[in-house]
Amino acid sequence: MRKIIAFMVKGIIKSKYVLWLSLVLIVFILLLYGINTTQSGATKKELQATFEKRLENIDFLIGRALNKKRNIGLSEEAERGLDSLLIQEEYLKTIESKLNDEDLDISSENLDYIKEYSVYESTISIPYQNIDVLHIEQRKAEILKKYNLSYTEQETPYNTALFTKKLFQLLFSPITAFLFLLIFIYKYKSDEQNRIFDFLKVKSLSNPVIYYGYLIPFLLIVVGYIILASFLSFLPPLVTGNLKTIHYPIEVVVGADTLMVPVWKWLLYMPIGWGIFVSLLLVSAICLFKQRFSMGTLLTIITLPLVIAYIVSVQFGFYIVNPIHLIVSYEMHLLPTHHFVPYLVGMSVLLIIFLIASYPVFKSKGLYLKVPVLHSIRKQYAPKNRWKLIQFEHLKKKRKGHVLLSLILLVGIIGGTYIFVNQQYQNLPKTYLLVIEEQQNFYVEQQMHWKVLEEEFDMEIEMMRADHEKSGEETEFVSAENPYTIMIENMDLSYRLLDDLMNEIGEKNFPEKFRETMNTIRKEPSYKELDRNLWDVTVMASEEQQRILAEKEITPWPIGPLWISHFQDPSTALNDVHYTILKANQERNTKYGNSSLFSVYKYLNWNMMLFGMGVFILLLWTSLSDERQPNPSINFMKTKTISFRSIYVSKWAYNLMIAYGLLVLCGGIVFLFSSLIGGIGESQYPILVYATGSYEDGFTLELSPDVTSNESADDGVFYSYGDNVNFYFESLLMLIMKSGMLIMAQIFFLNSLFSLVGRWVKNQYVTIIITLLLVFTGYFLASQYTSASYMFLNPFTYFDTWNVVDGWKSIVANSAAVNFINGSIILFVSGILLFIIGLLAGRRKA
Repeated sequence: MRKIIAFMVKGIIKSKYVLWLSLVLIVFILLLYGINTTQSGATKKELQATFEKRLENIDFLIGRALNKKRNIGLSEEAERGLDSLLIQEEYLKTIESKLNDEDLDISSENLDYIKEYSVYESTISIPYQNIDVLHIEQRKAEILKKYNLSYTEQETPYNTALFTKKLFQLLFSPITAFLFLLIFIYKYKSDEQNRIFDFLKVKSLSNPVIYYGYLIPFLLIVVGYIILASFLSFLPPLVTGNLKTIHYPIEVVVGADTLMVPVWKWLLYMPIGWGIFVSLLLVSAICLFKQRFSMGTLLTIITLPLVIAYIVSVQFGFYIVNPIHLIVSYEMHLLPTHHFVPYLVGMSVLLIIFLIASYPVFKSKGLYLKVPVLHSIRKQYAPKNRWKLIQFEHLKKKRKGHVLLSLILLVGIIGGTYIFVNQQYQNLPKTYLLVIEEQQNFYVEQQMHWKVLEEEFDMEIEMMRADHEKSGEETEFVSAENPYTIMIENMDLSYRLLDDLMNEIGEKNFPEKFRETMNTIRKEPSYKELDRNLWDVTVMASEEQQRILAEKEITPWPIGPLWISHFQDPSTALNDVHYTILKANQERNTKYGNSSLFSVYKYLNWNMMLFGMGVFILLLWTSLSDERQPNPSINFMKTKTISFRSIYVSKWAYNLMIAYGLLVLCGGIVFLFSSLIGGIGESQYPILVYATGSYEDGFTLELSPDVTSNESADDGVFYSYGDNVNFYFESLLMLIMKSGMLIMAQIFFLNSLFSLVGRWVKNQYVTIIITLLLVFTGYFLASQYTSASYMFLNPFTYFDTWNVVDGWKSIVANSAAVNFINGSIILFVSGILLFIIGLLAGRRKA
């Protein structure tokens, strides 16, 4: 076995791909380092905004206290409160000065400030901070002070252990795990075709020795990759002397609690868990290869248990025996405590059991589930009578492995989108907690202002009482009831409601309770009661959508009640303050879900189909240039009674058939499994659709006599005076069907373009590059010059699928001609014209 291992390791080390892998890792890390270096500073700005707000509140309270002291004097408790405010002000000014000097070592000052605030709150004074948030800050500051650390960039780190953590999340992800599996599979098939295993059997080696000797080098490669990736990832904090940042605390939400977890737990868990997971995949794969399963069957057998494990994780929560937590859904359950140690030990034992259990499989000779077929007696290709050229094209792509690889990549793109959407849904407890804390902070600030007004009102009453007594009037002074008291009580009630709601985070029916509580404390007037100039799309669409949902008894998507329109997208911000407001509003009202239809909606909204089309161009599609280079067969084809036009048509038709077929197959598979996790979803969910035109243009029909209603007689068309645009609602299913039709038209056009380029170019790789350049250029021009009068004729304008079907593209282009129907027609007609040009073009010399 030692000689086999040495033989395999020697061959792998000599491979140029090992050097390429190292170079790719280095370039990737340097690229990410450079990007994060230029974008760093978000955490500093967040800290500055937080402490500037606190300093502003303190200055306000100090001014109010001094004013009261000058007029009627302060009690002993109020004097202590004022002294405490003055001390807090000094701490905050020190912190602000440090932040302005790019010094984030403020943990000691922050702890002193929090301690002083506790003293202040014990006096008869006005609170201005959420004490729960301060407790979280205190725990974090105590850890930072303990390890002599300063606050550091968390969003885009570049020279600390947080940068290493971000790299680990990319390098030890499920994607890289399955890439290793694919590399192993293709290497095994290549060695099998090169008769490596037959050569080893000639040396009188037993099957267990051969297969263990073949498996162990790949397990060593996994270990080597972990060591190399870990070393390169640790270089930035090592070189900059920030290795101690492995103790930096990161907030992890568990239910209603926020726990502090040091970075080193991620850095320890991720590579070990990833290594065990990949090793389990490799052992399973080689055992199945020993049973002579085909590549497609092997991938299916390996993938199904993982999908089932993921479904179990989502539906029933964390189980210590579930290996899926080696790479996903582990932070909340394992890292806050030391439970990850026994879990990793248990998974290591499972790997050892797999290795031991593989021995009888390797040793067996008659357990083959599929009888091996020698290449010498392999069944010859026997096409059916019709569509022989198309069958031949499919056979070539299938034998090259392009069909299977395209299938895997499409499933990965579509399935990866669903997993990402579902993971966001699983992280909803953290999102709920942040929204509740933000709302509580708002109420605390409002209470502060109302209490100031309450005290000023009481002070005026006391001064009036004193003046009355000084005047000597015999009539009794009647004190007026303080109008601000009831407001403070309402604020306090809302705060306590949110506090109770926070304790219920994690319960099954929490989204419904959250929605009910928010509706109770947020009593906003209808837009119909406001001035018409304030009728923007976000306000109107949100209210009308909620009304439609209530009428149809459809559960709204969490989390916020507003449907943020494109007019309030953060990219439209006028300045930094405006951007912060729009960004916060968008985050509070982002929609989450785990149903199949919601995932399809997100897939289309993010325009992920562009990556699928990239797979078609790079791997799946063929053209006449494929017969010239890199594998010339054009001269052989000249000897056959087959016209060039027949070959051109067959390749064009095959591209369409295989693209449509794989897209339906992959989408159907992912849709089925996602339905098992989150259900199908609400097909009639109302989605906002924009309509070009304005009230002045006469697009919207005349409003009904009821001035409180803005719905037109055109069955649900609304006009926004604030944004000067019409809109209406359409069902989610209808928009998905329109998107599907538009995607079919996009593939049709793209295939004709690819075939035409391949008709005129001799090299298939050049055909791919030219097609990609044309697509990129066309899409770029369509995005940059959308408002040009002629741009609606550009087919690439309609590659922005969701923005076309929901009407936003027509708003940007300021043209009703940019719509789903015209887009489909232009794409299909353009595709037909390109196909005809290629069909009628003169023959290119070989």
